Amino acid sequence: MKRYLLTLLTYFVGTAAVAQEINLSDSVIYFDNKPVAYYVKELNQSDPHYDIYIISLDMKLLIAARVVKFDAPIRELKPFYYYDLIFHNEKDTFSIYHEGQAFALEMASLLKKYNLLGGNKINKDSLASFKKVYNGNTLLWAKIKEYETYLNENRFFSEQTVRDRTKPVTIINDKIIMQDGKKIGLVVTGTNVSGGGGTTNTYTRVLSTSGASGVQIDTRDTQPNASVTYYSEILLPSNRKVNASGVIFESKYRKNKTYKPLSLYDISFPLLKESRNDDLLWHVCQLVNNYLL
Repeated sequence: MKRYLLTLLTYFVGTAAVAQEINLSDSVIYFDNKPVAYYVKELNQSDPHYDIYIISLDMKLLIAARVVKFDAPIRELKPFYYYDLIFHNEKDTFSIYHEGQAFALEMASLLKKYNLLGGNKINKDSLASFKKVYNGNTLLWAKIKEYETYLNENRFFSEQTVRDRTKPVTIINDKIIMQDGKKIGLVVTGTNVSGGGGTTNTYTRVLSTSGASGVQIDTRDTQPNASVTYYSEILLPSNRKVNASGVIFESKYRKNKTYKPLSLYDISFPLLKESRNDDLLWHVCQLVNNYLL
């Protein structure tokens, strides 16, 4: 029991010592009861998050810590927030992910722990060391990696073409799907014939071999009194069929409405050469929006 009480006492004394070392009061940061800098909190557009500004005692901006929202690419994933640290007279932005104590206190803790303040200036040698060893940047990339892993496992993201997904989508000859000047998928169309003594298929497919594109047609004789149904499928560049089952698409009635910002369909529609492909374009844009294509 005595050993347990001694452990608790040591813990609380240590915690109190840290609290005394760093104190925030009336917009002033104190180290060991000595003022070292000012801090300002400003409500960010990502309410209720705050941007934090560290200002020297001679009233010069040293660090701006701005909240950035990382929007989840699909509904199943939730957005999260991280901070861009912008140091005075530094060109690069250092991005970090943080969970836990209030970020103003976290910033003050970083200033002291990594000796980032040299009087009324940023200690450049300490700043270089901080960027190398602080794990907040590593945590951010780990968080993003979680999203990438989910997309690979559920959307075959690694098989999709790397490109700017905000660029308009076009469909060449009703078959080749393009975005940002790159081929991102293929439209496979065909028919299913049933009845009249069996089931047969007729399909047309665009192939890509050694950079060349061609058309392969496989036709089989149909039987009298047969029932014909038409189908189309979307393929990734890897020839994997895109499976959108279980994914919620926006309703078609929302097409052609005015949105700010404009949707992918809105910016792609003016490039559509034939109105009969309107529904196909809408479908493809939905696949892109949901990271299926």
